[in-house]
Amino acid sequence: MRLRLLLVCVLLGLVSAPLAEADRVYHSEHMDLMRVVGSTDPLHKGFVQNIHPNGPNVYAHEIYVLSGALPTATYTVHLLVHPFSPMCAGASTQFAVTPLATNRSGNGQADLFIRPPIPAPIRNATHGVRWEVRRDGVLQYATACTPVTLD
Repeated sequence: MRLRLLLVCVLLGLVSAPLAEADRVYHSEHMDLMRVVGSTDPLHKGFVQNIHPNGPNVYAHEIYVLSGALPTATYTVHLLVHPFSPMCAGASTQFAVTPLATNRSGNGQADLFIRPPIPAPIRNATHGVRWEVRRDGVLQYATACTPVTLD
């Protein structure tokens, strides 16, 4: 029985080791969404979970969550990249737009999968990244800037 338990533990360790190493350049990050000045929409809590598995099929998986936002509303989440500017100085490039709908309680979730290939000129460099959430084209919530290193 002990030998069987030991074998299971060893196998689990071998299987999970590559998963632990997958995020060695950019670690997954939890970014809070905050109401911006002039926002008319409520927000109890909102965040972006930015996950970089570095796998051959998915380069990044982003999860967007709003809690206590405007009920039954349609938002768009904008992924903005500041190439080669880790502090988000200068102009940004809109990399992706993802729709996010809230329910009658004002809660909603959406996600974005970024698949290879990532254009070579931005690989092996650090960029500033931030997210904005808009409703009817009007900015309501945003994250702070965060540096993201792409390998």
